[in-house]
Amino acid sequence: MTTITPICKENRLIGFKLDGHASFRNYGYDIVCAAISCLSINTINSLQEIAHKEVDVYQGDGYIEYSLHCKPSIQSNILLESARLGYMSIAEEYSHNVKYVTG
Repeated sequence: MTTITPICKENRLIGFKLDGHASFRNYGYDIVCAAISCLSINTINSLQEIAHKEVDVYQGDGYIEYSLHCKPSIQSNILLESARLGYMSIAEEYSHNVKYVTG
């Protein structure tokens, strides 16, 4: 199961921690893992390229954590909230494979 945990600082969303494998299908055919990975990579790239923010990224096998290195902006807030909606939608649709941790 993949667990998705929002990272907040001073009550503001600054990133996410994603841990575990969705195990929806065999390696290479797991559409849930692919969706989560795509959303994560796109959000990190968008924070860097569109919002011009430095992003701290830590990753390993079945693990990725990313968070803003500095103060959020309006653009970064929009991108992170968009990611939140995407993660929550995936977790709702594939509740046996993904858990979104809420406050």
